[in-house]
Amino acid sequence: MGIIRQRRKAETRTLLVASGLEVFAERGLELGTLDDVAAVAGFTKGAIYRHFPSKGAFLLALFEQYAAVARAGSGARQAPWFIPLTIQFAAQATRDPLLRRRLAIVLSEAPEGASAESQLLKALARIWRA
Repeated sequence: MGIIRQRRKAETRTLLVASGLEVFAERGLELGTLDDVAAVAGFTKGAIYRHFPSKGAFLLALFEQYAAVARAGSGARQAPWFIPLTIQFAAQATRDPLLRRRLAIVLSEAPEGASAESQLLKALARIWRA
């Protein structure tokens, strides 16, 4: 694969994930659709499936991006999707043991801080330890 094609593929994936963060923060994990994500990103749903084999794989990529931001500290957590997705992932984790374990790890690794985002992560970490 050529360098330009690789770069374009990486940029498309990044745009899809960014659009997914926006859509699922706004509409929720249950109601947001890949069609919604594709429309926001300016692609067809087929573009999503060229990068991710399923909605589950796409949501996992969103969680990985979320986790990177959670671990990065309060400055990165200012993204408008951060608190809504924290709540969405926490709600989903109550029904999904694997997500619960992954979220607990992310919460334990998140740096402390005084911001609302940091306090939310700290509160959730206390819940998951209980």
